[in-house]
Amino acid sequence: MMDPFGGRKGPVIAISNLDTRLRVGIWDHEREFQPVHVNLVMAPDAARLLPGGGGIDYRPIVRWVKEEWPCAPHTPLLETRLRELIDYVFACDLGVVWLDAALSKPQACPEARGVGVRMALSRDDHAVWFAR
Repeated sequence: MMDPFGGRKGPVIAISNLDTRLRVGIWDHEREFQPVHVNLVMAPDAARLLPGGGGIDYRPIVRWVKEEWPCAPHTPLLETRLRELIDYVFACDLGVVWLDAALSKPQACPEARGVGVRMALSRDDHAVWFAR
């Protein structure tokens, strides 16, 4: 059975159904803004779990998702947006050691609540897979 928390023990920080508007998709109408749901589960490093460790300050992440990210130009792939989100979270808070990120376009398919992408990875995996 797959461990949904990447083997991490202790509390995680979850942001559920954070709404933003992005220009993403392959269809002409998706060149305009459309709603996108963001879900994040973040595991802090062990030091952040100690008394006075500070946890994870999710406010800069929420602000970026809601205010800055929508300024990005159109891109055809939701996978590109997912990578941008993952890159931002790991760069924003060095105390995040594991992340599960998901994006969903709720208007993409009338028969479904949404169509989306999801990826879970550690900071170390991110550094290896997406080294610049």
